[in-house]
Amino acid sequence: MSGSAPKYERITLDGVEYQWLYRHGWGNLRGGAGYYGVSVSVWLEPERTRELVIDFPFSRFGMRTPPRKAMLIEAFTPAIEAALANGWDPESRGRAYRYEVPETEGAK
Repeated sequence: MSGSAPKYERITLDGVEYQWLYRHGWGNLRGGAGYYGVSVSVWLEPERTRELVIDFPFSRFGMRTPPRKAMLIEAFTPAIEAALANGWDPESRGRAYRYEVPETEGAK
């Protein structure tokens, strides 16, 4: 057997339970175009409902890889709410909906 199934975490917002998974920490963009930040995936039900990919600017967590779980949850909770307000329909299917957290939102 090669590898194991991802371990999804759970979070409840406004009575709705979401599952989430840490995608990746910071890294260097190809071609020397700069750095990218932490990214998280969120679903109602992985592989069955539309994925939300939350991309944080590099400045949000700096060089911490990965940030502590509590810090990550605190950061992506308002991002889920913003994505919902901006058109993410978690009950639909289709390609992932990307939400980029603004540079100024929650900068530390």
